[in-house]
Amino acid sequence: MFGTDCAYCGAINHTAAQVCIGCGDDLALQNFFTRHDQTREWQPEIDPNQPLPGIAPFGVGTAISETLALFGSNFWLITKIVVVTVTPFEIFREFNLAEIRDQWELMAWSLLLSGVCKVLVVPALIYALMRVLLTGKEAGIHESYRWGLTKLGKLAICAVIIAVLQVLGYALLIIPGIIVSLVFILVYPIAVLEKGSVTEVFARSIELTRGRRLQLFGAWSVMAVLLIIASAIGSFIIEVSSFWLLKAIVAIVGDILDHTATVLSLVLYLSLPRTSASGGTTVLSLSK
Repeated sequence: MFGTDCAYCGAINHTAAQVCIGCGDDLALQNFFTRHDQTREWQPEIDPNQPLPGIAPFGVGTAISETLALFGSNFWLITKIVVVTVTPFEIFREFNLAEIRDQWELMAWSLLLSGVCKVLVVPALIYALMRVLLTGKEAGIHESYRWGLTKLGKLAICAVIIAVLQVLGYALLIIPGIIVSLVFILVYPIAVLEKGSVTEVFARSIELTRGRRLQLFGAWSVMAVLLIIASAIGSFIIEVSSFWLLKAIVAIVGDILDHTATVLSLVLYLSLPRTSASGGTTVLSLSK
């Protein structure tokens, strides 16, 4: 008996079919999102108390393992999204900011450009990973950035606020900076995936991390150590090498690995119960 229409290609499948006979899409996963028209614009509505497929309830071990698994299984996708933005910046830096450590003005400009690159990459990367989690399909680079650009305003303001708070926190004997990092570790995915003002984004991060910050510190610490080790290796290669192209490649690889922090924040956000204090549900809006 035929009766199940594929939301992607429109093919009519057997009621018990798991895979579409027309396009090969997983019919079961189509229950997690709503398809609108042939442009494939979509807006998933997710029960905030039900983790997504492949995302287990929060725990230090599961958060680390799922972050590494999600990053590893989508390494090529992440690489494409990051490389598009950071490659021109890293090449420019190698040619024009070679003596960056000797001039604080150049260092400031470098940090600013690095921050701009991160703000551009984060929403596109989160969109692409969410699409993989919900549909099992990769989003296009153009599609990811086009959607991500619609989130830049709020995300940029949040990024500036976090940067200022972290600088002040680490200047005050480091511990306040760590506290700021933990309390606002969910700001990026919240700013990208949820509606609400900048103030509400920070309030949501405080609300969702409350009572779990010691565990969050454990997951954050492990990932921080891994990133420090990778950064140290990259810095050593850059120091001993005199070839600008090798230096640029190593820097780009470092930029890619740095976004394990973005993946971690997304995994943490999705693995925590996301019911609001008022008892409402969270709608993750990925529509344009």
